[in-house]
Amino acid sequence: MSRILLGVSGGIAAYKALELVRLMTGDGHAVRVVQTPASRRFVGAASFEALTGAPVLVSEFEHDPARGAFPGQQLPGHEPLSHLELVGNAEVYVIAPASANTIAKLAAGLADNLLSSCALAAGCPLVIAPAMNNRMYEHPATQANLRTLRERGAEIVEPDSGRLASHGEHGIGRLAEPARILAACEDALAGSRAGV
Repeated sequence: MSRILLGVSGGIAAYKALELVRLMTGDGHAVRVVQTPASRRFVGAASFEALTGAPVLVSEFEHDPARGAFPGQQLPGHEPLSHLELVGNAEVYVIAPASANTIAKLAAGLADNLLSSCALAAGCPLVIAPAMNNRMYEHPATQANLRTLRERGAEIVEPDSGRLASHGEHGIGRLAEPARILAACEDALAGSRAGV
């Protein structure tokens, strides 16, 4: 069983993160979830908590009843800093969906919320699954940010093409299917264990 930290950023594709968690836990992985405040406008913490059996965090300043531990881990005897303990325990950190805003923050090294703070503190593999409107995805700024993240070693799970959230729009930018994101996580885990 591996420990996967899932970061969920704001966007309509956040609902697909529930299916991703279902697949992860179904494969025996222990999962913790951090959300951006905007993501909670699309999917509530209660849904992720029901699927993971663990508390969901949105801020570095809120109390974590699990003290950064993943399901199946013993709770530490102290109150750690949540963003450091979570990524310290995680074997892979996946951000799905990753909005254009979150990708820009990660590329710039910003840490203004729990999700981005975890990314800066992560010593484990980082997997990023973008999801946004096709014009936002194809914008030179977004493409430059993705190149920067790739150069730093992040695994980018390319989005799919098809129907987008806005009525009548089609193109690239759909969140990759959850099974493909999970496969990328498992590949990153295997590579990390092999020392690649």
